[in-house]
Amino acid sequence: MKNKFIILTLISFLVGSCSEKLYKKGVSKYNTLEFSEAIPNFESYLKKKDKPDAIVKLAHSYRMTGDMLNAEKWYAKAVGQAESDPVNMFYYGKVLMSLEKYEEAKPWLLAYTKRVPDDFMAEMLLASCNTVKNFKTDTSLFTVKEAEIPELKNVFAQTPYESGLMFTADKMVFNKSEKYAWTGNSYLGLYFSKKDKSGKWLSPMMLKGDVNGAYHDGPACFTEDGNTVYFTRSNSEKDGKLRKNSKHENNLKIYKAEFKSEKWTNITELPFNSDDYSCGHPSLSSDGKTIFFVSDKPGGMGGTDIYKSIWNGKEWNAPINLGSSVNTEGNEMFPYMHNDGTLYFSSDAHNNLGGLDVFMTTWDGKKWLQVENLNYPLNSSSDDFAFIMNKDNKTGYVSSNRNGNDKIYEVTKNDPTFILSGVVRHKGKMQGVDSAVIEFNNITSGKKELFYSDSRGLYKGKLKPGSEYVISAGRAMYFPITSPIKISTLGKKTSENFIANFELDQIIIQKPIVLQNIYYDLDKWNIRPDAATELNKLVQVLKDNPRIQIELSSHTDSRAGDQYNLVLSDKRAKAAVDYLIANGIDSKRLKWKGYGETKILNKCANKVECSEEEHQMNRRTEFKVIKIMDAVSVK
Repeated sequence: MKNKFIILTLISFLVGSCSEKLYKKGVSKYNTLEFSEAIPNFESYLKKKDKPDAIVKLAHSYRMTGDMLNAEKWYAKAVGQAESDPVNMFYYGKVLMSLEKYEEAKPWLLAYTKRVPDDFMAEMLLASCNTVKNFKTDTSLFTVKEAEIPELKNVFAQTPYESGLMFTADKMVFNKSEKYAWTGNSYLGLYFSKKDKSGKWLSPMMLKGDVNGAYHDGPACFTEDGNTVYFTRSNSEKDGKLRKNSKHENNLKIYKAEFKSEKWTNITELPFNSDDYSCGHPSLSSDGKTIFFVSDKPGGMGGTDIYKSIWNGKEWNAPINLGSSVNTEGNEMFPYMHNDGTLYFSSDAHNNLGGLDVFMTTWDGKKWLQVENLNYPLNSSSDDFAFIMNKDNKTGYVSSNRNGNDKIYEVTKNDPTFILSGVVRHKGKMQGVDSAVIEFNNITSGKKELFYSDSRGLYKGKLKPGSEYVISAGRAMYFPITSPIKISTLGKKTSENFIANFELDQIIIQKPIVLQNIYYDLDKWNIRPDAATELNKLVQVLKDNPRIQIELSSHTDSRAGDQYNLVLSDKRAKAAVDYLIANGIDSKRLKWKGYGETKILNKCANKVECSEEEHQMNRRTEFKVIKIMDAVSVK
């Protein structure tokens, strides 16, 4: 029994010793950012023992290698540990967002903001969870399709080059000396590919020359003539070894190379690089005089910020931070300046769907305008970045890991869609008017389109981009009650739905209809300009309903003499009819009569004291249909 006890003790000691070796090796790999090699050590250790630090580091490692499903699993364990660091709740919420589990992410982000108040990024992500539906309201602006580039593992940060694309990529390798321990794949390099005649992407080739070194190279951009490239590269010593800072981080720098003798050579470093921080992701303006790039240099907004440097004719000036309109406490990355002046970039802290989303902004001469999320389907809950548009501003590319690995997607920008819908109702009722005619008058193009309401009074039609419209509704034997509505799609770059509702009043024989805003000067009967505006509406009603015959009547209040009011009102009614005739209405369809004060609508008869508003009610111009003419009479 004593021997068995000793054996069991030794076995327990050896198992514990092996476990601790796994943990220590995992920590060592983790501290040197070799996440792909840290993961199996932590996994093996946690099968034998339970240790909060190992759980947290494993969760972080999976997140850093982009394996969000496993990251979710281990962060769920991490946040359940006693005295778990609040940051684990933040990362757990962020991982859940990347998996489109927005409702599950909200309580963790909320809990984090209570523990760590004033964290801008967490507050923005929480707001994004609450408004995520807004990012999916317009799904028609872009069409996104994967560019199936063969042989490579991760492919991203594309830019047009010659007749194809240059991009940054890595591939699976089995030689340990060629592996990048963070991802377990090769180091990044600059590749080129183009499509064959059938539209299939050909096998990629690495760019020739000195631009592809022993470590990371890319992303990159070219000058307009294609003879100069600016590219990102791992900071290294002259002997080729990686140069690391005190945090065991290898920073990035931006370099310039020239194309000579069919290869890239003459590599020089840009002056604003540093051994203490990173600079990368260069993008040139179309004239080549401004370079935009990303840096985590001290003094920024937080994370990585976008900077610009201007060529003064001899050298690149000191970099300028684009400011708080663009940069946040999070990470802004992959800037791209289009030749139309639009700056596209990606951010994980502006209001987004999760991970990196693509945004756009423009410079108005004084400031960068408010950034705009380009929404789904260009953006997803995963990382979407390195967006570029071709010179046609209709096609382009975006990089995304929405299906696991980083891939390039071909993008087609569609014209925004504008839909106008509404309901045509009977005056003062909820009942719809069937077969009403809704006229879309495009005053920009001069063209008109007609749409018709259904049995419920509902209608729907499409508006054209870059146009101004006047929308009106009508139906035979109905008067329009609602005035025409103006709608504009000028300058709108994203799809939008408009609503315009109308009321119509059915024509009924002998039913008086008051013409609003028909005013006359004191003791006058000539038609004032403001009255003409209202009478023009009646002109249109009569033209739309050529079979109706009307009587137009004028009424006064009870002040002044009875006979005087009869004469004055008769002259006013006659003046209104003359205006209608002058505007093309057949006199046979028109009768007039002045009623003076004989048809008072309220108590304000002779010698009754009333307010001005009460007298105004009686001073009115009306018309009523007195006859529906047959078709022969109309001819």
